[in-house]
Amino acid sequence: MSDTSAHTNGKALQQGLIVLGLVLFGGYLLFERGLVGVLLEGDKSRLSWLILAIWLGMSGRWLFLLRRMESTDEIAEEDMLRWLNHGWFAADSVLKIGLLGTIIGFILMLAPIGELTSFDAASLQNALAAMSAGMAVALYTTLTGLIANIILRFQFQFLADAMQQRLISREEAA
Repeated sequence: MSDTSAHTNGKALQQGLIVLGLVLFGGYLLFERGLVGVLLEGDKSRLSWLILAIWLGMSGRWLFLLRRMESTDEIAEEDMLRWLNHGWFAADSVLKIGLLGTIIGFILMLAPIGELTSFDAASLQNALAAMSAGMAVALYTTLTGLIANIILRFQFQFLADAMQQRLISREEAA
C-alpha cells in the first residue's frame, strides 16, 4: 500500500473520531437538559434501550473497521462488503425496531378505550392518561429509531468511502 493511501485512511480514522465526538457531545447536551431521561423513562417498552445498545455496539464496530482501514494488512474486497452489509443491516434494524415500538405504543394507547365501561368524567380522564403513556412509547421509540438510523447510515457511508478510497489506491498501486 502506498504512503498516500495509508495517509488517506489515517485521515479517515481521525475524521471518524471527530464525527463520533460530535455525536457524543450532542448526546451529552441532550442528557444535560434531561431530554435523554425523559425519552428513556417515557418508553415503557424499553425498545429505546435496545436501539441505543445496537447503536453503541455498531459504533464500536465502525471505529474498529475504520482503524482496520488504516492498517497495511491485505483486506479482501468481499470482507469489506460483508462488513458494510452488517452496518446497513444494523441501521435498518434500529429503524424497524423503532417502528415496532410505534405499533406497540398504538396498541397500548388504544387498550384503555376497550376497557371503558362508562363514559363518566373520571373514567375518561383515566383512559386519556393511559392513552398518553401509549402515545409516548410510540413517539419515543420512533424518534430513537430514526435518529440511530440516520447516524448509523452516516457512519457506515463514511466507512464505505474509506473502503472505496483504499480499493482505488490499491488499483493505482498495481
